[in-house]
Amino acid sequence: MKTNKNSEPSPKNSSPSHSSNIHFAPRGDALKNPVNHFDVAKIRSVSDALDAFNSTSFQSRLLGRCYRIWLQMLNDPERPLIFFGLSGAMIAGGMRRVIRDLIAFHAIDVLVSTGANLSHDLYESLGGRHYMAHRHIADPTLREMRLDRVYDTYADDVKFTETDEFVENFAESLEPRSYSSRELFQLMGERVKDEHGILATAAREKLPVFCPALADSSIGMALTVYRNERRKQSRAPMIYDPMVDNLEIMNLKRRYAKSGVVFIGGGTPKNYIQQVVPMAEIAGLPVSPHSYAIQVTTDDAKWGGLSGCELPESQSWGKLHPNAEQCTVHVDATIGLPLLFTGVMEHYEEWKSRRGLKVDWGEVMQPMSVRSGKRV
Repeated sequence: MKTNKNSEPSPKNSSPSHSSNIHFAPRGDALKNPVNHFDVAKIRSVSDALDAFNSTSFQSRLLGRCYRIWLQMLNDPERPLIFFGLSGAMIAGGMRRVIRDLIAFHAIDVLVSTGANLSHDLYESLGGRHYMAHRHIADPTLREMRLDRVYDTYADDVKFTETDEFVENFAESLEPRSYSSRELFQLMGERVKDEHGILATAAREKLPVFCPALADSSIGMALTVYRNERRKQSRAPMIYDPMVDNLEIMNLKRRYAKSGVVFIGGGTPKNYIQQVVPMAEIAGLPVSPHSYAIQVTTDDAKWGGLSGCELPESQSWGKLHPNAEQCTVHVDATIGLPLLFTGVMEHYEEWKSRRGLKVDWGEVMQPMSVRSGKRV
């Protein structure tokens, strides 16, 4: 085929009009950043390894990028509000102390969790433990022994029953009025004396804990028993009102021009944090989309579920800023989360001036002027 020496040859079987729209980037643009092979001799810390991962490939590169984005959030001079979405059996999986330290060191500002994680945390605060299952015992036999199994981990069902009784007695002590899950967990955490507990530490630090699917947990079941007993006695109960949760988290977001999200898994916590932006929008109280987002998950986008969806998808809904720093790594969170947080903590001197939230919830819940009820 003859070609003009000053022009690129047309792709085979393409028409001149079609090929004229093809942009050929300089070949050098694609070859500017070589992969650097992981050099163990240069690694002296977890953060060294995570930094090195930024020049490798596949999930290691994504893990390294998540680490850099989290550090960027923590060092941002505009102090973004950092939401942390927690799903999966992370307490049974040995991640309780990691999550407690995230709160204590102010690496996150708002915890949105499944009820199961909070139930298992409370169970440990009241003396329960999780145990490694070293040998196989048939599950029907475990039932007879009153042992509950989570994959390769056992929990004591007798101690869970005691935890349920604690929740029922706690609810019985409350004034019969409406409560958000955030207020319930603040009050509950204040009753628990546990240096290493998630709820106890969040209460001390005044860090808000939201549980949008509270009914779907052991705590929710105990509250159901309490509610039923009150009903039988014709006594007014305390009431968990999830719509108050919505108002609190939406109005809290309005007080921060910038925000970031860290998702461990997906589920309800992920959706709840993401929906804050469109919820405020349809309420006529628009807020800024999230400026940062990282996600540690084993869920897959191709099934169409929100837990596995890629973060850019949320840009179509207005939940994530078009120019947001964002990354998803597909790795077991019991591996990814402790590595990321260890790396972040190795740079604690850089961001330790970051203080916890000081929230006056009475002021937060003051009615705000509505601009428009339409989506923008």
